[in-house]
Amino acid sequence: MGLRFAATSPSDMPQVRDFLLKTFAADPALNSFRPEVLHWKYFSPHADWNGSRSYVLRNGDDIVAHGSVWPVRFLRGGTEIKAIHLIDWAASRGSPGSGIQMLRKIAEMGDILITIGGSADTKAILPKLGYKHGGELKRYVYVARPWKQMRTSPEHNWKTPLRFIRNTASSLRRFPAPAAGWEVVKVLRFESSLERILEHQSSTPHLRAVRTVAGLNYMLDCPGAEFSGYVVSHNKNCHGYFVLSKVGRQSRIVDIEAGSDPHDRSTVCSIAAFTACRDPEVCEVVVGTSRPEVGETFKQIGFWERRVDSVLYYDPKKRMNPGVQFELSLLDSDVSFFYDPQYPYIS
Repeated sequence: MGLRFAATSPSDMPQVRDFLLKTFAADPALNSFRPEVLHWKYFSPHADWNGSRSYVLRNGDDIVAHGSVWPVRFLRGGTEIKAIHLIDWAASRGSPGSGIQMLRKIAEMGDILITIGGSADTKAILPKLGYKHGGELKRYVYVARPWKQMRTSPEHNWKTPLRFIRNTASSLRRFPAPAAGWEVVKVLRFESSLERILEHQSSTPHLRAVRTVAGLNYMLDCPGAEFSGYVVSHNKNCHGYFVLSKVGRQSRIVDIEAGSDPHDRSTVCSIAAFTACRDPEVCEVVVGTSRPEVGETFKQIGFWERRVDSVLYYDPKKRMNPGVQFELSLLDSDVSFFYDPQYPYIS
């Protein structure tokens, strides 16, 4: 009898969780695998997906492969591109080919599949399956409290003093409070008034992930980290927003819209960094983006480039033009909140 593909339900979660923990050899305490986080990822209502976002291949009653949908939408010339970031993709070593079968089943549900980075095994296999390069997502870091960071880091070696000196030198550059006329307000929920900002079209030919109020509010409900939303105004006019995710002693600027004017963009990015650093428990601030102008702005205000992950895409329906580049942020995957206490910092 062949393998059976099916969506999961909440009652399947104990078995799914056990399968993922075993396949990934993961610590059950990791925030991404906590029961309430799995339920949010797979079943909490999502404006861009109807029904379950968790799927399995079964051999009889046994799970042999799993994959989950993280919906991402793009607009190209008024045409919607329905993308899926395949997460929690796992397959039993005792069932050869089940992982690839799962990937292809998920691919049938959207226009394209995308992925950001991934394990060494994932990076090795995806190009062989037809994935192509679609840009880079870069992570930039600023160390706000180098002494506290060093004391709370679980790993110490001969490089520790060198990192401390480097991070201390970097931290000497501080972010100013918002200038006169600028205001930042923390919001419990984003409101429809933000739609004007979200409808801002990219000035580049790249494909930028669509943002909606419903999608941002979905992320604010994530139980895997402390998410918070902020609206930035200039002279009482809404000018942009950003979303922070705090995990451990690290704050992540997981999404930001700062306008097209370079001065205004620098101001909004500086306000986001200032806000993230105000938390006295935060040692390190990280921003992730594949938008070059945003990355360069954060470098100019004091961040430094720390990590580069390839954005890969699978396009079996031939929807993409050759050389396409995707504009994404940390909000477009579960890396927005994934946290391993053994590796709490990236600097």
